[in-house]
Amino acid sequence: TGEEREQTGGRDVRRSQEQHRGNGREPIADQFGGDVDLRARLSEQLTRGLTECMVCLERVRQVQATWDCHNCYQVFHIGCIRKWAKTATTESGGWRCPGCQAVTATLPRDYRCFCRKVRNPEWNRNEGLVPHSCGEVCQRPRAWVGCVHRCVELCHAGPCPPCTATVEVECPCGKERRRGRCGEQVRCGQECGRELGCGVHSCEAACHEGECGQCEEVIQIGCYCGENTKTVPCSKTASPSYSCSSPCPRPLACGHHPCTSSCHPGECLPCSLTVESVTHCPCGKSQLDLLYSRDSVPPRDSCLAPVPLCGLTCGKSLPCGPPSSPHTCPTPCHSGPCPPCPLSTSVRCRCGHMDQEMVCTLLTTRADDARCGKRCQKKRSCGRHKCGELCCIQVEHICTLLCGRLLSCNLHRCEELCHRGNCHSCPMVSFDELSCHCGSAVTFPPVPCGTRPPECVELCRKEHQCGHKVTHNCHSEATCPPCTQLTTKLCYGGHEQRRNVACLVEGISCGKPCGADLPCGRHPCPRPCHPGPCTANTCTQPCSVYRPCGHPCSTPCHPGQCPDTPCATQIKISCSCGHRQAGVPCSENAYSRVTTALLATRMQDVQSGNSVNLAELAKRDRKLECNEDCMKIDRNYRLAAALQISNPELTSKVIPRYSEFMKDWVRRDATFCTMVHTKLADLIKLAKDSKQKSRAFSFPCMNRDKRQLVHEYADHFGCESESYDSEPKRNVVVTALRDRSHLPSVSLVECVAKQKKAPPPVQASSTAAPKPTFTPLERGGSEPKIDWFG
Repeated sequence: TGEEREQTGGRDVRRSQEQHRGNGREPIADQFGGDVDLRARLSEQLTRGLTECMVCLERVRQVQATWDCHNCYQVFHIGCIRKWAKTATTESGGWRCPGCQAVTATLPRDYRCFCRKVRNPEWNRNEGLVPHSCGEVCQRPRAWVGCVHRCVELCHAGPCPPCTATVEVECPCGKERRRGRCGEQVRCGQECGRELGCGVHSCEAACHEGECGQCEEVIQIGCYCGENTKTVPCSKTASPSYSCSSPCPRPLACGHHPCTSSCHPGECLPCSLTVESVTHCPCGKSQLDLLYSRDSVPPRDSCLAPVPLCGLTCGKSLPCGPPSSPHTCPTPCHSGPCPPCPLSTSVRCRCGHMDQEMVCTLLTTRADDARCGKRCQKKRSCGRHKCGELCCIQVEHICTLLCGRLLSCNLHRCEELCHRGNCHSCPMVSFDELSCHCGSAVTFPPVPCGTRPPECVELCRKEHQCGHKVTHNCHSEATCPPCTQLTTKLCYGGHEQRRNVACLVEGISCGKPCGADLPCGRHPCPRPCHPGPCTANTCTQPCSVYRPCGHPCSTPCHPGQCPDTPCATQIKISCSCGHRQAGVPCSENAYSRVTTALLATRMQDVQSGNSVNLAELAKRDRKLECNEDCMKIDRNYRLAAALQISNPELTSKVIPRYSEFMKDWVRRDATFCTMVHTKLADLIKLAKDSKQKSRAFSFPCMNRDKRQLVHEYADHFGCESESYDSEPKRNVVVTALRDRSHLPSVSLVECVAKQKKAPPPVQASSTAAPKPTFTPLERGGSEPKIDWFG
C-alpha cells in the first residue's frame, strides 16, 4: 500500500545505497537496474512529498529547503542537517552523514539543487520537474572508475546513470587495447611486468588494477670492519655497508697500535704517537728538541719510544673545581691521564638544598650541575600526586601522569593528563542505532557513550517463569521486576495455605510450630514454621517422662533411662486454715524428721497387720504451720459469727508487713507506689461490686524492679499476678478474686510515713504512779494492739 511505501521508503533507499557502495561503484549489469530503480523511487517520493528526513523523522515537502548526500543520496532538511553537522563532528574537523556515516569536510551552507549549480531552485508543479532540481543538464562527474565523461541527464536525485560512450580501453599493465564502453575494466591476464618500488625487480603478478605490491626480495650487507652482517629489504638506493658500532679491529698504519675508533668506512686514522705527530712533552709546555739538547736524550725514532718529560707541573685543567676557575693537575709532567684531584670543591645544587665542600674524587658531574637527593614533596597541578622529582627547581609542578579515572559511562577511563575537578564526559560516540529490548523505541546516532536505552511504552516481551500476565513495560535490565500477581501459596511446613500472597514471595511462614519429628524421636520441632530441614543437632527440650512423684523429668532430652536427680518442680503447700501458702520444690526434705517419725509409727501398724495409706501420710507432711495471723483471722471469724456480721472484713486491721524492697521504692518514687495502690484498690472495689468471680487489670510495660513491686503489692491485696510477653514489652496482669481479695489496712506510703515520724522518748519520773500491767491473751506480746471493731 501507499502507507507502507511511505514508511519503508527511507530504508529501501539506504539498502540500495549499501548495495551500490559495496560493489566499488563498478558498472556491472545488476547494478544498472538497481540505480535506475533508486532514481525512480527517489523522484517519485520527492514529487509526492513522501521522503522522510532521517534527523527529524518528518516528511520533506516539495517547497522545503533541502540538502542531499552524494554518497548515500538521502535527502534532509537544510536546518536539520546543519544542527546534525555541529554535533556529529570527527577528530579531523569534518562531520558524518546520518545515513551512510561518510565524512564531509565542509558544513552545508546554502540550499542548492542536486547538481549544486543553482542556489535556492524554484519548483513549479506544472513543469514536470522533480522538486529541488534546477532543470539543467547535471554535468556532475561520474563516480565510475576510469570514466572521464560527465552526466548528460537533467539535474536529478540519486546516482548518475552509467556512461554509455564507447572508447578505447586499455588494461592496467598497458599490454592490451580494445574498443569498449567507458569505465569498463579490461584485464589481459598476462604478467604485469611493471617495476616495483625497489627499482630492481619487476611485478610478477597477473595484470591488475592499482599499485603493485612491495618487493619481497632481501639483500645481505656487511659492516665496514667486516665482522658483522645484516639483512635489509631490496632497494636500489640501499647502502652496501653499515657501521656495527663495534671497536675497529684493524691495526694502525704504524703496525704497533690498534685503531681506537668504532667501525668506520675508509682507512683508519694515523697513529697519534709517531715522531712527526709528537713535538712537545705530554704537558705541552716544552718542545722535544729543547729537551733533547737539555737532557742529552737521544731523539725518538718510532711510535714505541717514550716521550721525554719536562719535569714542570702538568697544569692541565681537571673536571673538578668552580666552572670559572677549574682545578689543574698538580703533578709533574706525565704520560697518560692525570691522577685524581686531591682538593675539594664547593658544591651547591640547583635547588639550594645542598651547599657543602665535597672531595673532588666524589664528584660525578660539574660543580654547577650537581643534583642533591632531596625529593620534592609539593603537590602537582592535579592536587592528587606529589612531585617526587630529585632536586626540583620547577615553579609549576605539572602532573604528567594520565588521569585514568572511570568516566560517567562506566566503560572507559579518562585519557587526559591528571587534572583537578571532575572528568569530562566520555568522548566516545556510537553511530549505530540504540534500541530498547523489543526494538519499538530507537535512539538514532550519534549516541554518546553510556547512554541508556530509550524508554519503551510497550509491554515486556521477555519470558517469565511464573507464567502470569505481564504488567510492566519493556526494559533494558537483564532481570525483570518481580511479579506482584496475588496467588495462594502453602507455608513452609505445609500447615495451611495463605491467600493473596504476591508471586514474588518465594515462601511464607504461618507462625505455627513446625511440628516435624526431631532426631531424638520424642519431641517435635518447636521452631515456628521455617524453610528447609530442622537443623537442631541435639534436642534440648525437657524430657516428658514422668517421675515416681508424678512430675515430668524436665532434664534436657536424653537417650535411655532418666538420670537420678532431685525433682525441681515447684508445688504449693498451705497451712491448715488455708491462709498461708508457699511454693517449694518437690524434692524439698524440710519435714524429713516428722515424716520419719510418723513412718516409723505406721510401720508398727503394718507389722501388727493393719493397713496403712502412705499417700495420706505424704499429704499430711506437706503442710505449713498456722502463725499468729491465722489465729487472729480465726478469732475474728468466730467473733463475727457470734455478732452475726455478714461478709466481714476479717483482716482490715491487720498491719501488713511490707518488705524493705517495697519501702525503698517509696523513698525513690512515691508517686509510682501511690499509682499502684490506687489501681489495685480500684480493682478490689470493682471485683467486690461485680457479679463475676474475678476481675483483671493489665499494668503498662515496665522494667523488672517495677514489676517486682507490683507482684509483692498484689500479694498484700490478696490478688494473683502474672507477667506476660518478653522484654522490653513485658507487663504485669493482676487478677482480683471477689471472695479472697481485700484492702490492706495501711498503704505502703502511709506505713513508711509513720516510720519517719517516730514519737519522742518519754521522760522517766520517779513520782509517777506505777501503771498496771496486763497480760495479753495472744501469743507474742510484742504485737501492736488492734481495735477489731474500731
